[in-house]
Amino acid sequence: MRQREMMLIALLAALLYGCETGPSGRWVQPGKTDQEAQGDYAHCQKVAMQESEGQRSTDPFKESGVKEDCMKRMGYSYVKDQPKQSYSRY
Repeated sequence: MRQREMMLIALLAALLYGCETGPSGRWVQPGKTDQEAQGDYAHCQKVAMQESEGQRSTDPFKESGVKEDCMKRMGYSYVKDQPKQSYSRY
């Protein structure tokens, strides 16, 4: 395989791993619904794409940071989901 194809495969694997193991949560702002937050997040994704000149960034952490900064500028806070308690009979 070419080096570029190998790098792409490695990047995709890293992104999928991050999706599986990353902390889950949501962006919240008092007075905003989840649907409004999703719309604002979509706007921030567009901003991140524009900053990378319309192409996917080779650095997913940079693009993620742009989205995070955008959401914070819009007044949102990221809240991690609380882990579900497991109850045992024993």
